Amino acid sequence: MTELKAPVILGIDEDRTAQTAIAQAFNEQGIFYRFVTDRRKVTGGIKQLKPHLLLVFGELESDFVIQVLDALSSDVGSAQRPVVVVCNDTSDASFVQGMRTGVVGLLTAPFTPAHIGVVRALHEEVSTRTGSSAGTADAATLFRFIEHIRRTRRSGVLVTNARTPNEARASFIYGKLDKASFLGAHGQDAVNAMLKQPQARWSFSEVAGSHSEGAGVVIEVGDTVTGETPIAEVSVTDEDEPLAFEVPHQPVEPPPPAPNNGTQLLLVDDDPAILKMFSTLFTKHGFVVSTATDGNEGFEVALQHEFDAVLADLNMPHLDGWGMLRSLREDFRTRELPIAFLSAHDDYRESLRALDAGAQAYLSKGTKLDVIVGQVIKLLEPRRTLLANLEMGRTSEIAIHTIGPQWLLRQLSQRGLSGTVTCRDGWAAYSLAFNQGTCFHAAAVAGKYTAEGERAFNAFIASRAGEGAFVEGPTPALSQNLFLATEVLVERACSALNDNERRMRESLMVTATHIEVNADLYAVYCQVGPKQWLEAARLICEEKMPPREVIGKLDVSPLDIEECMKDLIRRGVVSLSKS
Repeated sequence: MTELKAPVILGIDEDRTAQTAIAQAFNEQGIFYRFVTDRRKVTGGIKQLKPHLLLVFGELESDFVIQVLDALSSDVGSAQRPVVVVCNDTSDASFVQGMRTGVVGLLTAPFTPAHIGVVRALHEEVSTRTGSSAGTADAATLFRFIEHIRRTRRSGVLVTNARTPNEARASFIYGKLDKASFLGAHGQDAVNAMLKQPQARWSFSEVAGSHSEGAGVVIEVGDTVTGETPIAEVSVTDEDEPLAFEVPHQPVEPPPPAPNNGTQLLLVDDDPAILKMFSTLFTKHGFVVSTATDGNEGFEVALQHEFDAVLADLNMPHLDGWGMLRSLREDFRTRELPIAFLSAHDDYRESLRALDAGAQAYLSKGTKLDVIVGQVIKLLEPRRTLLANLEMGRTSEIAIHTIGPQWLLRQLSQRGLSGTVTCRDGWAAYSLAFNQGTCFHAAAVAGKYTAEGERAFNAFIASRAGEGAFVEGPTPALSQNLFLATEVLVERACSALNDNERRMRESLMVTATHIEVNADLYAVYCQVGPKQWLEAARLICEEKMPPREVIGKLDVSPLDIEECMKDLIRRGVVSLSKS
């Protein structure tokens, strides 16, 4: 596999003199580094630079770091970016080692050139993490971890003594306790009872950190309709001031255009008054609005038309928003749709269910209307930014998992572009060559295993957490291994992938008795596969244990084994059949 490119880093520090030297050191080692010294410029700096990682200088409990984390968490486009904090007190380092978003690393101050290699390594490692942390702790350590959740503004679920009569569970939104239960106690009383245990096994799973389709999502609870100021980006009056070391003649990237009459939005709600109100609101802001009155209808409408985004109610009859979301995410034809949810109740349990299925925002129906419109526009921003770059003929680094591999291929086809798409996720490296909008060559490499043609094309469509680039221009002399129009290839890929998923759901997961293992791909899976599934994968691949026996062997739910099996089959590690 190819190595990751050097990260783009934004430093956030109040000490301009120190940052000047640090930026120079990063740039001398070929790493693009810029900084801001005003906490009000954090959001503007992120929009201008689009960094892979933030380097924040200060103590975790300091007002400066807390305000920076607050600024990040209030913005859909920024909240998922990993943060490394340079501080004197690194006692929380063990708490952040498995995290994928928010604070992912602590470095001991002062910053030295030796830290640069550590920062690069953290950038490469974060995408392979599980988004969770676990261990055994006494009451004092557990208290410290809960304080860490509060200080770092994390969202997720803390569980102690799972699957025992003493199981306790607490959920947090941006560091604030939302719900907790333990031995009949609830809320803060339950947390206090948790902390009285002399010893407990604990695990924490961040909302934004899993490898599933829920990765990178953000909960946006919003403000109620009062006279208060809504949650918004930090206002920066001189946001266009060049960041330190910026090349003076380098043009500043123009902001993406606001949605216009081509932006298609699907609204799904069982309340006709709500549908009418939001249809009027979004039409006024330049959207073309379609509506559906429940989840079943919403799913069918989404299959029939190409939408840019979906805004849906969580609580609906027949098929609720969560059920509709699962249907959309499980069907490859609609799995890339940006989706936001509205609910009349700020119920974190429902929001977690939505996030696990792949929602990208969760809004209260009490949120101010202009804020709701703004958050939907933010869902469209990654795609609009890429389109602006393509129009200007720029070679672009692309967070492919954010915009969607299908959507990217369609845009290149519609614009008749020539060039090469390269992509890498935790599993494989992909390369697709285009000539005047036609994808004529595809290859994928996972360890020693290589696939070409439609197999590689389909693997790219199914890829997750992919980062890559599109380099426009003449392609290298590659043999043609794809012979259909790009749109047709995408449709065929979705059909084939959907058929695979259907077969697994209908029979093979339960009735399969014969397992064939690709040894090369299994070796790769042992290195990069999700850690929580490795023991199940070992039983399946090494001991050739059928899925139904693995369920009985391990203390896990059938759904966990189903997801593990789907992942193994999707990656080509195993194939199943009936003997």
